[in-house]
Amino acid sequence: MRVNPNSSPIQSTNTAESQAAKKSERLKHDHNEARARSVETTSNGSANAEISSRAKEMAAAKQVASDSPDVREAKIAALREQIASKKYNVSADAIADRLVDDHLKMGGA
Repeated sequence: MRVNPNSSPIQSTNTAESQAAKKSERLKHDHNEARARSVETTSNGSANAEISSRAKEMAAAKQVASDSPDVREAKIAALREQIASKKYNVSADAIADRLVDDHLKMGGA
C-alpha cells in the first residue's frame, strides 16, 4: 500500500464531497435533458409529450378499477334475504369489540 504524503484526510473528504456534488449536478442535468427531449414544441406553439409504458399501464389499471362495481351484489342480495326472513342476527358484543378496535386503530386513548 502506498501512502501519498501530499494528501490529507481533509482533502479526501473535500474531494468526496466535490465528487458527490458533481454527480448530483450531472443527474440534474441528465434529468432536465430527458425532460426536454420528452416534450417537443410544435411550430404552432402546442406541446407534444410522450407517455411512458409504465404510465400507460397505470392508466389501464385505473380504468379497470373504475369500471368494476363498488358493490358486491351477491353479498347484498344474501343479506337482504336474511333480513327479510328475520334470520340475520347481529351480535352486540361483536359490534362493541369492533367499535373499540376501530377507535384504538385511529389513535384513540
